[in-house]
Amino acid sequence: MSRNLTSLLPALALFGAAAGVHAAPLQITNDGSYYQSYGPVLSADGNRLAYYSATNPTGGNSDRNMEVFVYDRPSAQLRQITDMPGGSLAGGNQTPSLSGDGSRVAFQRYVISGNYAYFQTQTYDLNTNTLATLTPLGYSESSAISRDGKTIAVSIGNVGLKLYDTTTQTFSGVVMPAPLSFRMSGDGKRIVYEAFAQGVVLYDLATGTSKTISPPGSGYNQYPEISADGNSIVFNARYNPLGQNADGSSEVFRYDIASGQLLQITHGNGRDSMDASLSRDGTRIVFSSADDLTGHNADGNYELFVYDLIAGSFQQMTDTLGLTYSAAGTISDDGNTIAYMSTMNLDGRNPYGNYQIFMDTLAPRVTTTDLPEPGTLALAVLALPLLGAVRRRGR
Repeated sequence: MSRNLTSLLPALALFGAAAGVHAAPLQITNDGSYYQSYGPVLSADGNRLAYYSATNPTGGNSDRNMEVFVYDRPSAQLRQITDMPGGSLAGGNQTPSLSGDGSRVAFQRYVISGNYAYFQTQTYDLNTNTLATLTPLGYSESSAISRDGKTIAVSIGNVGLKLYDTTTQTFSGVVMPAPLSFRMSGDGKRIVYEAFAQGVVLYDLATGTSKTISPPGSGYNQYPEISADGNSIVFNARYNPLGQNADGSSEVFRYDIASGQLLQITHGNGRDSMDASLSRDGTRIVFSSADDLTGHNADGNYELFVYDLIAGSFQQMTDTLGLTYSAAGTISDDGNTIAYMSTMNLDGRNPYGNYQIFMDTLAPRVTTTDLPEPGTLALAVLALPLLGAVRRRGR
């Protein structure tokens, strides 16, 4: 069907609404040291942030272990919820995941012994200030918690993936072999994972059935994520399923589970995009990219971007110079708050170029749930160079 310029105007209006100017990001971590911070995760409303770090912002981590911290945005209070004694060579705590209301954190504790690290999964309830240990020390582990906090999926390297019921405090049997990486939907009913030589796979816990999303050979370290509503998946891959990735760059893809539709979000032409995460309804996607998606990343740094599927627009959230990286972006369920880690020196508070944790607020959502037709979406993307974008520069 042919389209004239008038048909493009609604898409352009949506793009303009999404590309509004807003305040600079909030830097959460900074204690003037050489130590790093990693792994930001957000509560559903974006008001609580968990991460792990070897810094000492509260005075409770003088031995500089990796510890888990929780930041509460309304009160601007930061809490250290773990404390591994014995120094950094003894062990630490890492990789938190957060329930929807931000009251429960699941994470991995590790102990170093004889040049080996042994892991176990623990949870911390911020309402009652209680710590619970779910697994004994063993091989590599990872976990994910449902949005209602009732189910925790735990992957144990030499055992497999099990489900822990926080109400009955019991584990299920082994659900599946241990994946390389995985995420669980907000209702705890679906798991998307990457397995060795299998690509990305969607597993339905209710039916016990699997569906391949990206095939074997589509790339490694695809880091799939599933939306909180369990209906959308994002991942990065180097394959060419739609004829749009002939150069084999790492590109961000979105898969709609109900329709089976696969959409290639980025087209890097030799510049990689990765580390994607998505809002509850799957219509806002945050990711890291070296591509020049808005005309403000000519130097090819890894910057943080947000793609709005409804508006058909990219928004560049960071704009840095030199050897600077922004990565590990995560987005709140409502799509209004993002958190990420970056080595940028935004206002002089990161002179050593360490990974720091930042939070940022996006422009208001477009107030329609109707996705643009594919032709309109493509035209809106082509119009990006004409419209400009939000620009930030950290030095």
